[in-house]
Amino acid sequence: FTRLYPYQALRTMFRECDFAVITVPLTPQTRGMIGASELSALKPGAFLVVIGRGGVVDETALLEALQDKRLGGAALDVFAEEPLAPTSPLWKAPNLIISPHIAGLSAHYDERAMALFAANLRRYIQGEKLFNLYEPERGY
Repeated sequence: FTRLYPYQALRTMFRECDFAVITVPLTPQTRGMIGASELSALKPGAFLVVIGRGGVVDETALLEALQDKRLGGAALDVFAEEPLAPTSPLWKAPNLIISPHIAGLSAHYDERAMALFAANLRRYIQGEKLFNLYEPERGY
């Protein structure tokens, strides 16, 4: 990295971005964190990719930014409500790629999932803390 930005400087960072990839979990702090003001801070013609969790991006504001051609395009793998309703106006949005919540899949997914399961099974049997535990206070 050449520069890191704190959350409070999101709009400042967006002014520098040709591409913004949103990967954050959905928590009370991140719900709606990308709204009209953040989208308007992106460079004209920038692209937004959302692969974290639905509900982080204000879909109405995104639709308006795409329709007004302020963004070059977007790709959404997650939505506030899934599956995306057939009547959603996002289906007709210009320059939008929609995928069915599969961004995390790879040719290695099953192998990696089984390795994690086996490691956690060993840890469970040995009384050790498991990997990837849900932390309610963090929301993920």
